[in-house]
Amino acid sequence: MFARPFKTSGVEETKDVFAPVADLMVGVVFIFIVMVMALSLLITKDNVSRSAYNDLQRRLNEKEASRKRLADFARHLRDAKVTAVLGKLVDANERRTQILAQLQERLRSSNINVEVDKGNGTIRLPSRKLFEESKADPTKEGETTIRKLGAAIADIVPCYLAAKERPPGCPISGGSGFLSAIYIEGHTDNAQFRKEGERFRNNWDLSAARAIEAFSIISESDSRISRLKNAEGKALIGVSGYADTRPVDDKLTRAQREDPLVREVDRRIEVRLIMAIDPTEVQATLDDLEKRLKSIDADIRR
Repeated sequence: MFARPFKTSGVEETKDVFAPVADLMVGVVFIFIVMVMALSLLITKDNVSRSAYNDLQRRLNEKEASRKRLADFARHLRDAKVTAVLGKLVDANERRTQILAQLQERLRSSNINVEVDKGNGTIRLPSRKLFEESKADPTKEGETTIRKLGAAIADIVPCYLAAKERPPGCPISGGSGFLSAIYIEGHTDNAQFRKEGERFRNNWDLSAARAIEAFSIISESDSRISRLKNAEGKALIGVSGYADTRPVDDKLTRAQREDPLVREVDRRIEVRLIMAIDPTEVQATLDDLEKRLKSIDADIRR
């Protein structure tokens, strides 16, 4: 009635005992592998974070070092009085504007309407009837205009030279800077020379001749002109010619510049004022600044 109990062999009993153990070991190994992988990822992430941190810290240190160098350089500019020299250059520019305004006012009182360019420091004489086309000799009206310009220069300019003693009657003028040079500039239109045997080969000859002619008239207008000297004791007034390379309106096309009215405007004389400040003071400041820049460059290269 009752079945006889089934007896397992020893091998089978062993198999039954180690089967769950084997499954457990597989699970443990799997967990171990997962943990190793996770730890590896954590270590890699930590290394990346450290690298990024170190890179960021390095850049911050470099910026801080640059900031300190700039701050040190700024202090040097202040201590070397560079800003004071720059201020004197600004003063010199303002004095030039003052001279231009006085010349303009003086000529306007003689019914000569001149144009002033403060940025370039020039006065442009009226072009109409100043010179005939392809000629260096001014018209009668042009000669009168140039003579009046010479008289104005003789009266006003001596007040702004480097001479220690100023002529009586000069306006009160503070600030730095003095006249270093005055250039009488000749300009032409863009018309080409077509005839052979003419006095001038090209517009360069013509513009220079116009400047020289204007200079001669200015010199003859007042005996004081020849005595005007700069800080080096050299002649203050000179000449220059630019042919047709500096038109009044440089935005016009060549075809537009061939218009008779435009050409008349381009045939002109301009007076350019050049200012200067004490060259000894400027050179000393620049020499000191150069030494400091070399020092900073050496620190950066270390």
